[in-house]
Amino acid sequence: MKISYLYNRFGHAVARCMYRKAETVYETPPVDEPAVFICNHSGITGPVLMTLDFKRRHMTWMVSFAMDREKVANFAYHDILFGEARRRKGFWRFFSKLFRILLPPLLRHEPVICVYHDSNIVKTFKQSIRELNDGNDIVIFAESPERYTPYIDRLQPGFVDLAKLYYRRAGKRLSFYPVYVEKKNALISVGAPIIYDPDIPMDKQRDLITSYLCDEIDRLAKELPEHTPRPFLPQMWYDAYGERFEFDTAGYWRMIDENL
Repeated sequence: MKISYLYNRFGHAVARCMYRKAETVYETPPVDEPAVFICNHSGITGPVLMTLDFKRRHMTWMVSFAMDREKVANFAYHDILFGEARRRKGFWRFFSKLFRILLPPLLRHEPVICVYHDSNIVKTFKQSIRELNDGNDIVIFAESPERYTPYIDRLQPGFVDLAKLYYRRAGKRLSFYPVYVEKKNALISVGAPIIYDPDIPMDKQRDLITSYLCDEIDRLAKELPEHTPRPFLPQMWYDAYGERFEFDTAGYWRMIDENL
């Protein structure tokens, strides 16, 4: 048995100690067809609980920097540790280099699809369509740094194009489900889906689908028992990066890619 696989299982065990088992609650019975589930990030809570406790067979979109030994340190410094928001930046730069050892082996045995922020995004969509055709769902954490409500940030709209490609390939209309994941109540709350309509132009449909999902995730959050919202990015991120990048997500990813 590979050491990396044992390391992955150890990571799951550690996460299970930190998070009690979450129950998945559907507002409407889920479709039998493969679908896309759009989730709030909530730090690492969303990815951890969807990995551990979401039982539908699925693949998760994962930013490619997290899997790249050459780029993961810079990704960790800016996107995980928020290094520019801290004192002793030299220490955080040094600490971020440990992620070259820690993160890629942990993710290697997870069902993930790499998401690229350049022309290689074509690979992301091709693999996603293959997985949908094979009957697998796609789980996506699509929040941008642009703040929307205390529970959810605005969604980057690119994932909606999956529906057009899937319709061309399979002739089926893809369903997008809003999902709110929350640690205190140990719940994965899944709302009613919005379904791709091939008769609506894509520019309008991106806005329609992302707006619906944002509003529904916010509603799901507000209807839960009392809990403290945990945003995609903490206030310290906005203090250090927000003026430059809150409304320039592409620029933020370019910085991570270029300043290695």
